[in-house]
Amino acid sequence: MASPSAGTRRQSNAQSEFVSKGAWKILTAGAKSARKPALAAVAYFGKGASKLLPLPPGSHLVVDASEHAVKKGQTHPNDLKHLQRGGVVIFSSPSLHAKVFIFENVAFIGSTNVSKRSSKILTEAVVKTSDRAVVRSAKTFVKRLCLDEVGPDRLDKLQKLYRPPQLPSGGASQQERSRLPSLRLAQLRLIDAPEGSEATEEKGLKIARSRRKKKRGYIVDNFWWPGKCPYYEDDKVIQVTEYANGQRLIDAPADVIHTRPWRGRDGREVTFVYLELPDVRRVSLNTLAKRLGRGAKKNLYKNGIVRDEDFAEKLLANWNQL
Repeated sequence: MASPSAGTRRQSNAQSEFVSKGAWKILTAGAKSARKPALAAVAYFGKGASKLLPLPPGSHLVVDASEHAVKKGQTHPNDLKHLQRGGVVIFSSPSLHAKVFIFENVAFIGSTNVSKRSSKILTEAVVKTSDRAVVRSAKTFVKRLCLDEVGPDRLDKLQKLYRPPQLPSGGASQQERSRLPSLRLAQLRLIDAPEGSEATEEKGLKIARSRRKKKRGYIVDNFWWPGKCPYYEDDKVIQVTEYANGQRLIDAPADVIHTRPWRGRDGREVTFVYLELPDVRRVSLNTLAKRLGRGAKKNLYKNGIVRDEDFAEKLLANWNQL
C-alpha cells in the first residue's frame, strides 16, 4: 500500500467566516458556551461589558486598564472586578489596541471593543476562524500580554477615578445609531418652478457647482420643494419622479450639496435642492421593486426619511453605494 510522500499536504477541516452583522451576539454566545478557560485581549472594557463578555472561570483577560482609559470612561473597573470575582484573571496593557477573543479552539479577531456603544451603535466586524495555526498564534499573542496582573485593590482605586464617557449632546444621534447615511426618498412631479424664482434657482446652481466633490461620473441636478424643506446638506436623496403617463423613474442616490430658499411677493415659499448625482441610467419603480423583493414597491412610494435600515441598505446596494 502506497504511503503519502513527505511533500503531501493533508486537507484541513479549518473554517473561517467573516461576520459583519450580529458580531456581538456571536461573541457573547461564544463566551457563555465556553467550557474551558478563554483568552481575550481587547483595548476597552466599558460599563456593562461583563454581561457582553461573560468569560468562564480561569480565563485570562487583557485590557487597557490605565488611569487614562478609566478617566475617559473607556474601561470600567467594576465590570472587570465582577469577572474577577468569578475567577477571571485580569491584566492591563496600556498600549493595547487589538481585539482578539479565543474560546476553546475558535478565535475571533476584529474591531470590537467590549462596550454598549460597540454592540448597539457602531458598525463592527470580526473574522471567526478554527484554523489551528491562527488559533495557536492568537493564543500566544494574548499570553505574551499577560504581564501586569490587576488585583482587586487596584481595581477599587481605579474605580474612584472612573468618569462616564462624554458623548456629544448627551449621547449618540439618530444618524450615529445607524450604520448607514441619512437616506430620504423625494417623490417628485414635473412641474415648473414658481414664476419669478428663476434668478434664485440660477444663483443656487452656480454655488452648487462650486461645491462639487466628485466631478468625474457625476452631474449637478436640482429640484424644488414647496414650503419648509426637509432636505439638508450631506443628506443622501433618491429622486422618484412621476411622469404624465404615470410611469415613475428612480435616480441613483445623490448627495445634497446646497439648498437655497425663495419667497415670492405673494408669500409663497419654496426651496431649491441641489444634488451631486451619479451620471447613470435611471430605473423604473417597478423594475427596482422586483430587484429589492417583497414589500419594496410600497416603500418606494413613501416620501421622506427611510427608517427601515434593511430596505435602505438594499436601496444603496442597488447602486453599489454602501
